[in-house]
Amino acid sequence: MEKKNFNNHIGKVVQEYRLKNNLTQNQVAELTGLEPRHISQIERGFSKGSIDTLIKLCNAFHITPDIILFDLLDDDIKNSFSIYDEKFKKLSKRDKETILHFIDYFLSK
Repeated sequence: MEKKNFNNHIGKVVQEYRLKNNLTQNQVAELTGLEPRHISQIERGFSKGSIDTLIKLCNAFHITPDIILFDLLDDDIKNSFSIYDEKFKKLSKRDKETILHFIDYFLSK
């Protein structure tokens, strides 16, 4: 993906979540410790920011980084995620809870 498209995508998603949260750029700047000018540059696609900036924005919007970045992945990678997601959705609530319990167990090791 071209750098310009990459920046534009991130900017559009940041703006979308800022608006969903009824926040101004100044309010996002206060929440993140970033300059309002930097928020504006990100939203307009002039900057994508750093990983640190991404985490600050995600915390401000109460979202995970995959929400901002998922559409930037190659289609074959996105498809592999959607296959598992669709299969997981078909499971019963009990089966989902069991799988999540196992994931938590393995992550705690």
